[in-house]
Amino acid sequence: MENEERAQLEAQHQKEVDNLKEEVARLTSLLEQALRDKSGKTTLIAQLEPMLVNSFNPQNLGANGLSSDFQQAMYFQPSYPIRISSTIDSTEKGSQKGNMIKKDDLNKFIALEQRMRAFEGIHIYDPIKAAEMCLVPNVVIPKKFRVLEFVKYTGTQCPITHLKAYCNKMAEVVHDEKLLIHFFQDSLSNVALTWYMRLDNTKVKKWKDLVDAFMRQYKFNIDVGPDRLSLQAMEKDNKESIREYARRWSEVATQVNPPMLEKEMITLFSDTFKAPYFEYLVRSSAQHFTDLVVIAERIEQAIGLGKIANPTEKNGFTEGGCQDTYHFYS
Repeated sequence: MENEERAQLEAQHQKEVDNLKEEVARLTSLLEQALRDKSGKTTLIAQLEPMLVNSFNPQNLGANGLSSDFQQAMYFQPSYPIRISSTIDSTEKGSQKGNMIKKDDLNKFIALEQRMRAFEGIHIYDPIKAAEMCLVPNVVIPKKFRVLEFVKYTGTQCPITHLKAYCNKMAEVVHDEKLLIHFFQDSLSNVALTWYMRLDNTKVKKWKDLVDAFMRQYKFNIDVGPDRLSLQAMEKDNKESIREYARRWSEVATQVNPPMLEKEMITLFSDTFKAPYFEYLVRSSAQHFTDLVVIAERIEQAIGLGKIANPTEKNGFTEGGCQDTYHFYS
């Protein structure tokens, strides 16, 4: 595959060089003819003779370099500035008028030279520079290592939860810091991936360096995380069923730090309801959160059957985030 790609690149460059050589030959001939008709001497060829640049062998096409034919590619760079005799006048009358160099041809000649200068500087692929772009140069991936699928971190979730999930996924190679750093990019997306790509490889030498940088970047997601007061302030939406609300509430509750005991969850969940739910729930003897949810569902059914007056509920809202401490250094 690499040989085919290299061959295609060489063919493309060869075609480009051939086109440039033809254009150089045409313009050189035109300039020489103009001066020959004017002075009767051939003086421009020595000044405009193209140089063969042996050093034009970009390292970015592999260790074997370019083919021998392509190494002979002509790079036009006049040794001296092109000087057109002041006696040549584009407005001169007579038979010489058609042979005089035109301004647009001279402009083309200059543009062609600039194009060939730029052509030498084209970088298709440079393995040396590519290695410098890697956050972890010289990383060695075991042959039997299987690339894993990660839950993507987008920059809005809890960074600690993501680090824990990532380390659990990478348990097989958790002691190889280079692999941990290298594959961390596969667990990121959107702005988080952009952040990773902008890291300075001179400042990330260890897994600890990457974790510290990651936490500094996304610590705000912890600072705005839910607490017990925010849980108590949540409300059931009018369009939500008890089961849907309980699931939403419990998902937020799992992000509170330090974790709550089940008894505390029962109390806080009951406090989020208005009458008549609250009166029944606060008098219940539920010992488990699931039992409390069942009682709330029975109240909901009774309201639907008209056995209990329909309460007035306000639309609720959720809050997201997380709180935790972190220590993920292998």
